[in-house]
Amino acid sequence: MSKSLEQLLKDKAKAGVYLTGPDTRLIAEAAQSAGLALWRVDIGRVHDKQGFTALVAKALAFPEWFGGNWDAFEDCLGDLSWHPAPGYVLLLEHGKHFGAGHKQEFVTAVEVLDGVAEYWQGQGKPFWAIVSGPEGWDAGLPALPVA
Repeated sequence: MSKSLEQLLKDKAKAGVYLTGPDTRLIAEAAQSAGLALWRVDIGRVHDKQGFTALVAKALAFPEWFGGNWDAFEDCLGDLSWHPAPGYVLLLEHGKHFGAGHKQEFVTAVEVLDGVAEYWQGQGKPFWAIVSGPEGWDAGLPALPVA
């Protein structure tokens, strides 16, 4: 496992929404070694906002009051008091179907996740949303900055 990847994931200034290739194993290992909360969510069959938010809500055990809209989604990700941790890594695996096939909802999801990462940066914690997809897929996201 790469110490540089572990150090990167601890860096709140660099945290945000990124794209990576299909193999997320090293990212997951680095997140765990860094002591960060880690969730792996397979979004390969997601078709819309409801499907996306429901999968993430289930994986992160959102509170019962979660209503499934983008505002509530952002509120829950900006709280996470039920998951105290020095930082957060959300691996959104198999993202091409949602990202390429449902572009507008994917773009909105990225905007919300980017806002959440910015919020957590202000709280002194890294929040990473890392979308995985096949090699060569251009999701319109920056590549994960690994050495």
